[in-house]
Amino acid sequence: MGYFGGLGSGKGWNKFNFILTPNEFQSIFTDLKFYFVITNTRVAIDYTATDKSYVFEGYQDFFNEVIIGKKELDRKEHWFYEDKIRISITGDINKISFKEIIDKKGIVSNDYKRVDPTEPVINISPFYLYFLKDKESLSVAYMNAEGTIGLELTYPKFVSFLTDEDNSIIDAHAFRTYNLYNDLVKNIKAISNKAKVQSNTKLYRPNFWISPEAKKAINENRYLKVNALIIS
Repeated sequence: MGYFGGLGSGKGWNKFNFILTPNEFQSIFTDLKFYFVITNTRVAIDYTATDKSYVFEGYQDFFNEVIIGKKELDRKEHWFYEDKIRISITGDINKISFKEIIDKKGIVSNDYKRVDPTEPVINISPFYLYFLKDKESLSVAYMNAEGTIGLELTYPKFVSFLTDEDNSIIDAHAFRTYNLYNDLVKNIKAISNKAKVQSNTKLYRPNFWISPEAKKAINENRYLKVNALIIS
């Protein structure tokens, strides 16, 4: 079926940025019914869902090598780790369908298919710090690979389905996966608090949450060190 999210002013995305240790990240899913699914690229013909251990181990690598890693990574190395945690989440695997991939000659692929969610999913991706020292400005609103610092959950506020001839806009909060989004946010908040970032001259209160355990390691982040920033 497919859908569009982020439909304009007031109809964009629910977003939540956070930094947790790998063990804490896995813990927020405890007792929740969920499935990890790839939605941003083609998948193997026999694909149904992504193994949960792959994502949890992938975040451990991402945290250790990208967020607090001591080695400076080139773009290819960075993407190797980032790709492991760019994933979607659904509360109902039956809402994940698939479509054939047909080439220009009309031949159906025997190797790959396209993921086609019938209801909105939660997306996981990195979030970044963007610091302008001269302007004393700190933001989490822009992509900045050098400033990769944690994860972001996103879930659409409204959606419009591709097969809907009337282009109806539907409140995405009506779907069950929105409850899963809220449960994850609640579980993160239970073990973390709003971050503070101190520069040499100013205290910032950017919009992300961090756990006490993550604070013990996060200031090893290269971008923080280069810009003399400390998260507390």
